[in-house]
Amino acid sequence: MRIAYLSQGNSVYDRRFLEKMVERGHEPHFISYHPRQPVEVEGVRNYFYDYYTMHRFKHLVMLQTAWHLRKLFGIIKPDVLHTGWVQDHGFLGALSGFHPTLSMPWGSDVLIRPYDSTLAMWRARFTLRRADMITCDAQSVKDQIIKLSGCPSNKIVVFPWGIDLKTFRPECSGEVRKRLGWDHKKVLICTRNFDIRVHGVEYLIHAVPAVFERRPDVRVILVGTGPLEHEYRELVSELGLDDVVHFAGWLNEIQMAEHLKAADVYVSTSLSDGTSASLLEAMACGLPVVVTDVPSYFEWIEHGVNGYIVPRKDETRLAEALVKLLESPQPQKEMGERNLQVARERADWDKNFNILEDVYKSLV
Repeated sequence: MRIAYLSQGNSVYDRRFLEKMVERGHEPHFISYHPRQPVEVEGVRNYFYDYYTMHRFKHLVMLQTAWHLRKLFGIIKPDVLHTGWVQDHGFLGALSGFHPTLSMPWGSDVLIRPYDSTLAMWRARFTLRRADMITCDAQSVKDQIIKLSGCPSNKIVVFPWGIDLKTFRPECSGEVRKRLGWDHKKVLICTRNFDIRVHGVEYLIHAVPAVFERRPDVRVILVGTGPLEHEYRELVSELGLDDVVHFAGWLNEIQMAEHLKAADVYVSTSLSDGTSASLLEAMACGLPVVVTDVPSYFEWIEHGVNGYIVPRKDETRLAEALVKLLESPQPQKEMGERNLQVARERADWDKNFNILEDVYKSLV
């Protein structure tokens, strides 16, 4: 099947989609109008442009780009168009008028961005209504799409993306702990990037002193990069946590799995989310979790069974849950085992990709 994949394309998730398409024998054509360098995948035909510099009339940039895209489709002749991120590339796909189109919201583009402005709301509704099918990664996100766009339920397929269970598994080599000198420490890990405030990493940092007071052996790994990193590093220093918190930077999947397997507890303090691949990676590594009460997390975590769920922005409750889990070795072990089982049953990327292929086939 010839698939036009239209997305910003600079994330690990774009790469995972493109690699899986090639592996399954499809012919993906990756199109991006984003100014940053997109990922490149062997076996994928790439079309990289920058819509901020390619047109003379800046106030008509979206319409001009949609016209350029329409002409490109005439050359590629795709069987189906798969678009990501509703407000930009998804919107471009809708403007192009191509059918059949699959729109794939990523989370914030339907949960948060539509409420930023009237224009953002209009773009979201236009994109979703023009799509022939929509996929999303959580039931709570599907409910929001219906509320936002008025699209019928049978037009929207819940498709949890999943993760590579061969990479993310519980066996631990101990290399990361040894390198950090943390062999006998209790390690918390957060793997949310530092690019947007919705990930709420600052709430975890603020909670660490209260945890450290009760558990002086606690240490924290923060994985990620982005424009907020300098602010987070300053906050860590102000709180006197330089010897407690380690900034691991950007990690590839192998390195990410090694760091997860070096931890005792995974933490996510996000304020909004769909099905979090970061959470699924931690679960597949057999970690118990402490997460915020984001609706989509309830689809994976049962409070007190395979993790603890705390109110968003509540640093006190977060610290209490972390201390409670760190001081309960048996529940900690049992929660991690349950998470591993859930990940194997529901988060297998190889199996879950079948759902997307079925959507492609129904569209064609």
